[in-house]
Amino acid sequence: MPVTPPLMAGVITTMLLLALYLSTIAPDLTFWDASEFVTAAQTLGIPHPPGTPLWTLLANVCARLFSNAGPVRSVTTLSVIASALAGGVGAAMITRWIGAGAAVAAAVSAGAMMSVWSNATETEVYAVALLLSVCMLAIGERAGREDASDDARRRARGLLAFLAALAVPLHLSALVALPAAVAFAWRGPRPTLGEVAGWGALALLALSAVAVLPLRAMHDPALNSGDPETFRAMVAVLRREQFAVSGLWPRTAPLWLQIGNVFQYADWQVAFGLHPHPTPALVRTPLSILWTALGIVGLRALWQRERRVGRAMLLLLASGTLGVVVWLNMRAGPSYGVGVLPAGAAHEARERDYFFVLGFWTWGLLSGAGIASLARSLSQRLAGTPLRVAVVAGALSVAAVPLVANVRAMNRGQQPLATLPRVYARLLLDAVPQGGVLFTAGDNDSFPLWYLQQVESYRRDVTVVTVPLLPAQWFRAQLAQRDRLLSQPGVERWPGLDAVLQSIVVHAGRARRPYRVSTLLAARDRSRIDPSTGWALEGLVYAPAPSLARGTVGLDLIALADARGRVPLSALEPLAPGIDGAGEQIQGLLRCTRLTAVTDSLLVSMCQGA
Repeated sequence: MPVTPPLMAGVITTMLLLALYLSTIAPDLTFWDASEFVTAAQTLGIPHPPGTPLWTLLANVCARLFSNAGPVRSVTTLSVIASALAGGVGAAMITRWIGAGAAVAAAVSAGAMMSVWSNATETEVYAVALLLSVCMLAIGERAGREDASDDARRRARGLLAFLAALAVPLHLSALVALPAAVAFAWRGPRPTLGEVAGWGALALLALSAVAVLPLRAMHDPALNSGDPETFRAMVAVLRREQFAVSGLWPRTAPLWLQIGNVFQYADWQVAFGLHPHPTPALVRTPLSILWTALGIVGLRALWQRERRVGRAMLLLLASGTLGVVVWLNMRAGPSYGVGVLPAGAAHEARERDYFFVLGFWTWGLLSGAGIASLARSLSQRLAGTPLRVAVVAGALSVAAVPLVANVRAMNRGQQPLATLPRVYARLLLDAVPQGGVLFTAGDNDSFPLWYLQQVESYRRDVTVVTVPLLPAQWFRAQLAQRDRLLSQPGVERWPGLDAVLQSIVVHAGRARRPYRVSTLLAARDRSRIDPSTGWALEGLVYAPAPSLARGTVGLDLIALADARGRVPLSALEPLAPGIDGAGEQIQGLLRCTRLTAVTDSLLVSMCQGA
């Protein structure tokens, strides 16, 4: 294979980004969905809807290939490789527009944008979805070249249909790139009926990967979200029917506010490490504005070079930002809309900047193209002078600003956050008596526990009951069949959360299985579990305490002292600032072990005392 400039640019970019991501990779579990995805990859389980069967297969292969790195890091390596390859494919694609050296600079700039970098260093599906998106763009661009033969166009269009259909078993977010890929490819003769039929056949071949869901569900893996054994259940998982997915209307927040939320996320991308907080700042926001201006310059340069390319890149940027806003109809982010939205207005559970990763990657690429355009102008003006090469190289080096300005905040190896999820998960499991039942609140006090139990076989005697999953019939069925914690009538019909929770307590009592409640679960849910008893804080959990008045909270000082002695001091060291409050919240729960009096304000403010 001849070493062409696009190939050289792609390889160099991939190697640079691989080095960057590997040096900042998460060494262990991270909060939110990552622990569940690691569990799915290692056990060929089925994670939460849409199930991501193709991602699970790829991650399982990666876990086997890099098993020496450990069960977590071996899976996270898939995100590293996918993000680096996305940069490499992007660099190869734009080399013919701006040159190989400038393409490397632009692709590294895109790969160092905060949301792109963040997804590259933990176990998540969005890194692989980004790679699929960029491959669709590259194939579409090749199909639409003026010098492409009709046979080459037909092959590229067929491959594009195959890749687009892969988004269903991988993750639908990759389809955000499809309009721009089609715009790239829109050239040449109209497709024939036979060609369209071929596209359909290729799409069906790609869609066949969803068969992994029912095939694995038939074996009832420990992680079997949605139990998609039947065709109807499989469709429900793919459509995410378990969640209250918002339609296009009514808007969950004012459209102008939703758009403003994207601008907030955009301000984090270029130089988050200089001000790792949600609010704008003079040290960071001017760089965001500068990168916006450079993106405009880059888009204009591409448009002037080839209008087809300019239109497609503008459509890609719009689809990856405004298009996502309109389609997902999200509530305001946790840190956005304060003082604007009415008190008590619904917010997202976490910041959703990762939904816009393709849009921000595109922005970084366009800004790199803008830097290349300015460097080219300088080169022309300095032609024949000895300073020409040095000045042009200096101009291109500006593309490294996101890398330099973000590295301090993007290093996931920093303690104590690097080990906090594992420390918390083990302590939480250890807080439950042998053979006990643990009621949990959601992702951060459930997924790491599932990982420890299913991958590392730690404290499998504990049954984790994730309260928000109880309305899902498949989850109730698993509690009934695997753990005998519900009867069949409680599975087949939904009698309400209170009745289901209390039925679990009754069944646990009959089996002489003690139960505990995570301190992450709200006090109102604790009262639903057993409204007849008081509750004693034992550290990271509450235990029923019939000696206390109904609904009141007390302290089990002996259990608290034991729990306090188990918490390593390193886990409570100051955290680096950031937008994700999960670390601060978990540290607050660990501090609940230090309580010695019910009058301590921490009992209510952090430990769900009321």
